[in-house]
Amino acid sequence: MADSPDILKYFYEEPVLMEPVTPDADPDARRRAERPERGPGASGPSMPIDQLLQTDDYYRGYLAGTRTDGAPDPDTDRVGLTALPDPEVYVTPLLEALGQSWWAVVGADDNVQEIHRDTAARRFADPDGTAALITASDAVPPERAAAVVGRGRREALAPLRAVLDAGAVVFFPERAHDGFDWSFFGSQPMRDRLVAAFRANPAPGLRRFVLPYQKARSESKFYFETWQLKEPSLPDYIEEV
Repeated sequence: MADSPDILKYFYEEPVLMEPVTPDADPDARRRAERPERGPGASGPSMPIDQLLQTDDYYRGYLAGTRTDGAPDPDTDRVGLTALPDPEVYVTPLLEALGQSWWAVVGADDNVQEIHRDTAARRFADPDGTAALITASDAVPPERAAAVVGRGRREALAPLRAVLDAGAVVFFPERAHDGFDWSFFGSQPMRDRLVAAFRANPAPGLRRFVLPYQKARSESKFYFETWQLKEPSLPDYIEEV
């Protein structure tokens, strides 16, 4: 193993609440400082109590990476999952653990195209021009697939939940410093399946870590490899696989 091996990080949130507490029609409703408080005669968007109390469970993952090329100087690191020299270290586990029989890509222009598994693999490695990847056991209608992208993540929550409820897993490329990371959502737990796939696919020269998203909300904790790997031991919530 190199003196400073490359790093792969898998953050998970299981379950994750994907029900907004304000209506989709009012995406800025949380900015209370910019509007008067609602009173007895106030009007405007409101959410029925049954929707407020709806807490269907969904599951989220996030894959990130750091390429060091064996150099001990962090200033030379390339930060981004797709910056890793061998995309198979994350593509193969994703396909094995979460892939289903049907795949589609949503392009940057919201165009939906059914694709083969090997094309999905190439998109994971190079997501430029990709808005989302979707895998399911049965085909998702194009208009429903395109809706998971929407004009913004908040506005697309309802369509995303509908697709997840049908058993699909949806992947989104996320801009990183050098390339892309991947976030993904499902209606069933994914952590154990993905960790098992990592263990079944050894990756020499790469250190792989699994940790709960809630423990990595700050920038310093997200990039824990820049300082905590020098400590005698990692925090209990970080698991190396």
